[in-house]
Amino acid sequence: MSEEARNEAAGGESGAEKTGDARKTRGIRFSESEWEEVKNAAAAHEMPAAEFVRVKMLALARGTDRADAPAGAPSMAPLIERMFRYTWFLATERRDAMLHEGRGEELDRLVAEARAFQESLRQDPTD
Repeated sequence: MSEEARNEAAGGESGAEKTGDARKTRGIRFSESEWEEVKNAAAAHEMPAAEFVRVKMLALARGTDRADAPAGAPSMAPLIERMFRYTWFLATERRDAMLHEGRGEELDRLVAEARAFQESLRQDPTD
């Protein structure tokens, strides 16, 4: 399943879709040895090469990534976004199963506890 299909299945949307600025394919040239370096770096960050290039270039353009930064200091945003999507998908599947099993009251309690915890984090994120 493609990343786009997984994203759609999880109900998420990319940053480009959120702003209404659809992504388009852009041409960029690498020598074979350069592309191997990119692929190796992307693999070390557990990212597809194209996503790695996009994330790193946008970080440099925005001034949030420095060329002199230590090697191996990846941006965590793509990993966090991917984990959130998968968690959302699994939680939705589990919610549906609990409702089907007649465990709605238990589900309501879990949701209330999660919302209370979320609110406590908003009020004092240092705890």
